[in-house]
Amino acid sequence: METPEYIEGIPTEKKRVKERFELIKSYYENLWKDLQRETGSNYIHNKFLNADVYIVKNESDKKTAREALHNWKSTYAVKHLKEVVENASSIEGLPLFSSIKAGAQRKNGYKNMILLYYQFENEQFDYMNFTAKLTIGVTASQKHIQYSVNKVEVTK
Repeated sequence: METPEYIEGIPTEKKRVKERFELIKSYYENLWKDLQRETGSNYIHNKFLNADVYIVKNESDKKTAREALHNWKSTYAVKHLKEVVENASSIEGLPLFSSIKAGAQRKNGYKNMILLYYQFENEQFDYMNFTAKLTIGVTASQKHIQYSVNKVEVTK
């Protein structure tokens, strides 16, 4: 089955990056507002880690926006970020931790990076079956901060 032009308002055509970028910004803004209204805070509890993962304005959205705009599935993962953060877990055979990289990860004060995955599944539409990778930065004080989320091909 062919992928439709829009999925939940997200343009699927590869060249429509500007529109997806604007949607990503909007999804984050709405998520911040929802979290403040629901809990008075800016975190989502991850069941696998049993830890609160903070969504930090101008930090969590920056890397994600630069990456997720290139693929509609990544933008879709951002639209469902609360579900992804709550339910993401490790995949057997893949490392849970990753070393920090020079640049933004180091500048943001991360001491470690955690890699979790969330599987989107849909029995009706094959194109809706994909894996999202959630990268979480861990600070020296053990605060978990959502760093990025994007669609990935999982290979062991």
